[in-house]
Amino acid sequence: MRQALLRPAAWQTGFLTGLDGFTNLLDYGFHIYLARVLLPADFAIVQTLNTAALILLTAFAVLQPVVARFTAETTECTDASGTVRAIFQFYAKWSVLVGLGLWLLAWLGQRPIAGWLNVPQTAVSLTTSILFLATTRPVIAGLLQGRHQFVSFGGTRLVNALGRLGCALLLVTLLHTGLTGAIVALPVGGLLALLFGLGAAGRDCWRPAPPLPAKFRRALPLVFSTFLAFIAYMSLLNVDLIWVNRLFAPETAGTYATAVLLRRALSLLPAAVIVVMYPRAVAQVAQGRLPDKLLLQTAVIAVLPTLLFTLVYATLGNLIIRWTFGAAYSEADSLLLTMGIAMLGFSLTAVWLNFYLATHPLPFVIWLLMVAVAQLLLFNQFHGSTATFATIFALSGWVTALGGLLLYLLWLRPRLKTASFSPHATPDPR
Repeated sequence: MRQALLRPAAWQTGFLTGLDGFTNLLDYGFHIYLARVLLPADFAIVQTLNTAALILLTAFAVLQPVVARFTAETTECTDASGTVRAIFQFYAKWSVLVGLGLWLLAWLGQRPIAGWLNVPQTAVSLTTSILFLATTRPVIAGLLQGRHQFVSFGGTRLVNALGRLGCALLLVTLLHTGLTGAIVALPVGGLLALLFGLGAAGRDCWRPAPPLPAKFRRALPLVFSTFLAFIAYMSLLNVDLIWVNRLFAPETAGTYATAVLLRRALSLLPAAVIVVMYPRAVAQVAQGRLPDKLLLQTAVIAVLPTLLFTLVYATLGNLIIRWTFGAAYSEADSLLLTMGIAMLGFSLTAVWLNFYLATHPLPFVIWLLMVAVAQLLLFNQFHGSTATFATIFALSGWVTALGGLLLYLLWLRPRLKTASFSPHATPDPR
């Protein structure tokens, strides 16, 4: 029985990994294409905006794990369709309102934002709509993830990558709009992904729903914890490029952006297994079962491809850069091994982040914030070279991951083990 129940998870993980792999190839084709057709200084601007967008998209994606968690818990019930619709409609309404407000604030503050990022003001004005997409898309993604619609979930990412690449080819190559066209492509992909996600969710999710149970309305602590966790995690993972773009010459920033882009490929490798793990972690903890095996399997699957690609970067890094981005970015090769070692730590950090958000997030969120602040202080104190930035980045990933492990062994696991032997614990149906 146990093996039969594991087959769907294995199939879903394999399929989503393949779909994500193809999506990532398209995504990196987009960035490689821009590196080829834009000047290094313009490429650094696009990558700085893309990095800021990634931080915002992840930070304001707080409703994805919330909606996914509530949907996964609800689907354990006999008659869950009405409650799932109520969850979706409640959070969709608030995400639209918050998204419109953030969009307006960014539009009004585009000048100081452009000054802080060291990019043209026009570039910021063309990308402010990303804030609306950053709040609305996660609700749809959470619904699809919680309902185990992993094909559609992966499809939204694929549409985003196809939309960006297609828009860039049209505007930059055919219409010769240069930097402006590359920047416009960033929100266009997100808009197409939003429309695809709405179609995948189906018209049924908009049908009249019963009143939302109070326990699903009182999600502010979880939303707040998730928001802080995503802010801290994305700051740890991306803010070094913003510092480099502010402190170093454009050509140096463009070279560092190339290394960041290659390391970002490694951060995407564990995505599929983590997406599949999340609702299962919710279910196992809710049923009073220790998730040791689930965590171990997820960590191994997350780390192995990252380790493999780190070895590839260490041996063939210069060749990869010359074949893809061009000889102008060859100095990025000296940073790739450090970046790869860093991403091994961040792969484990991503596993812990999603696990704690599915169970008991607050202690790990506090730890993430502490490491993120420490990283910023180190960047401010030691910024003599890009190699120093890469080293600090690597230390941040491993310190965060080891902290997550210690929290589990010394605090959360004993707590879950005690709960599993409680007479009030839900029996394991398997």
